[in-house]
Amino acid sequence: MFYEGNKVLTMLEQKKIPLGIQCFTGNTELVEVMGATGFDFVMFDCVHSGNDVRAMEELVRTATWSGMASYIRVPDPHNETDVTRALETGAEGVVLPEIHSVDDINAAAKAAYFYPKGDRSICPSTRSANYNFRRFVEFTERNNRVVTLVPEIENPDGVAHIEEICAHPDVHMLIFGQGDLAFSRGEGTAMDKGAQTAVDYQTVLRVAKKHNVAVIGGPVLTPTAEACRRALQDGVTVFCLGLDSMAFRSWCEDTVRALADGVEGVSEWTRLPVPESGFTEDRPVQSRAVPKATHAA
Repeated sequence: MFYEGNKVLTMLEQKKIPLGIQCFTGNTELVEVMGATGFDFVMFDCVHSGNDVRAMEELVRTATWSGMASYIRVPDPHNETDVTRALETGAEGVVLPEIHSVDDINAAAKAAYFYPKGDRSICPSTRSANYNFRRFVEFTERNNRVVTLVPEIENPDGVAHIEEICAHPDVHMLIFGQGDLAFSRGEGTAMDKGAQTAVDYQTVLRVAKKHNVAVIGGPVLTPTAEACRRALQDGVTVFCLGLDSMAFRSWCEDTVRALADGVEGVSEWTRLPVPESGFTEDRPVQSRAVPKATHAA
């Protein structure tokens, strides 16, 4: 049976740090690897990826088998179908993008919870309900008790209304979306290096702590031990590190660079120039290896 308890929130109650990862590829093999290597939850993206409703159910099923909780980032928190279908897959929570005020959360809550807490339509013929009509009322009670809404604070309005957002009874975690926020502040892709975004970060951390709301964050692209330690000291207690597609790019860059550096100056054999890195100065600089000779075809 599903929704016996919220895994991430239970870990927080036990003072254990939950670790998650974002999944854009929709690849079930990668999801199995995530579970096998120690991740506690996976956040499936339906905003910037091609993941659809049918694929999402199989992804959540794989995550469950692999010992991970699932969260789904829905395209529109105001779309009842988006929210309901995400939870019907068996996810224990939904991530709500571009939250501007508590009204956005209330719209999602109406679709996420059953009467008397919300206005979600009933259907026992779903994975989350375990395809069980007899126990459906028990399922609705568990759903209303366990499902959590995770707003993304990624625009100036969200920061301005952070007090009301954190006070919402169904918000136990939030994401500080520093990338979108910095861009909307005119600070480009500076992420947490932008001056105003850094101030916003401290504001969100302070208010979240006041309302006992966990902040999801950490060094997404370069998860070093030191960067994780700094995030924990800042007040982050749920870590979501890496995106599967970008993590694969990082591995590919490192692999290409390793070979180029390894063969440089060893013999007459050379490698083609290493392509430009897709990352910033937070990543190691690319190899300087260049071909020593040009051979005719």
